[in-house]
Amino acid sequence: MKIYKINDNKFKSIYISYNFTMPVESNDIFSNNSVLGALMAKSSMKFPNQKEIERYLNGLYGASYDVNVEKFGDLYNLEFRAEVINKKFLPEKEDVLEDMLSFISSMIYEPADWTIENISREKEFILERINERKDEKLKYGVQKMEELLCGGEPFGNFLFGNVEDVLKIDKNILIDSYKKLIYAPVTIIVSGNLDGYDNIDELFNKYFKNKIKSNDICALDYNTRKNNDIKFEEVKEEQDTTQSILSLGFKVIDSSMEDFYALNLYNAILGTTPSSKLFQNVREKESLAYTVRSRYYRFKSMLVIYAGINKENYTKAVDLIKEQIESMKKGEITTEEFTSAKDSLMADLNEWKDSKVAMAKMVFSNIIAYNDSNITIDQMRENINKVTLEDVIRVANKVNLEKIFYLGGSTNE
Repeated sequence: MKIYKINDNKFKSIYISYNFTMPVESNDIFSNNSVLGALMAKSSMKFPNQKEIERYLNGLYGASYDVNVEKFGDLYNLEFRAEVINKKFLPEKEDVLEDMLSFISSMIYEPADWTIENISREKEFILERINERKDEKLKYGVQKMEELLCGGEPFGNFLFGNVEDVLKIDKNILIDSYKKLIYAPVTIIVSGNLDGYDNIDELFNKYFKNKIKSNDICALDYNTRKNNDIKFEEVKEEQDTTQSILSLGFKVIDSSMEDFYALNLYNAILGTTPSSKLFQNVREKESLAYTVRSRYYRFKSMLVIYAGINKENYTKAVDLIKEQIESMKKGEITTEEFTSAKDSLMADLNEWKDSKVAMAKMVFSNIIAYNDSNITIDQMRENINKVTLEDVIRVANKVNLEKIFYLGGSTNE
């Protein structure tokens, strides 16, 4: 059994990330596992309710535990995560890590006998998450663009599923989902202060070795597109709001893993910093948006620009955003823009080093992308520094507009 360990004694605690990763065989996995994860976060055979769980975690000096659902490209991930303090910081040097591992094992592999009442409660919880999508307009605009860009692909599904599939869920569906879950490949990452835990592999083997069915992570399909696959579409969803949301979706044509660092720098120059083209030209100079940013999706070879605008600025905002995309294809990038973007990416990497969770997520992402857990922050810095202006222009010419989504009042067009 492989344990991926990240040791840094500047922390006082230990973060445990226990991941089940699987391909999406049918789209109801999102609804089914959202409800399943909610149930497994709040009960097990040994700990039948939240009160018992909280009492136990408080006894471990305020340890934490929850369940997280994620998409990594077209792969689905259900993560059981926990955090405990390193024993050397406790008065009696108690080994609460082993207690936590015993607890996690119980929560995963000894599920509660879910009642109709418990299932109904968690279904209502997930339905609320689905129905609240439009409450956060910017986030909804991004999610809607993900659906438009990836229609028919697993990533196009909303993370928590849909109302119709949630309403169908019963105990038998959940039992079937659980059986599929525990046979999925498992990846374990431990991040934080591991000083004094030379026996950490033995501890994990004690509680998990005989329970894990597979350690072979699923292969990721980058699902690259060819030029003739681009189909432009403009979608408007009218809603009587004070501020409107604009999203533009782009596919990166014929992208490869080798383009990763150049595309990250491209994205930073375009729209992730105060010195970026979108921020400076769309927001500051022309005042066409109260917020505007871009987001690069590593595992789906796509990019989304999202902005909050007034409805009367719709056409001007779209045109000016397109201008920024075209200017980068022509190589109209200043030295200041290029340098500031690199500095921003370096600062982000420095922030990652200060977070146990971010470091664990970095390792997991690299396992999925490259089947390599040994890529370090220093190597990533080096790779970013190697990116040239020509590299950025090259990937800029792979970026093609495919979808526009607008949410808000009528634009009279």
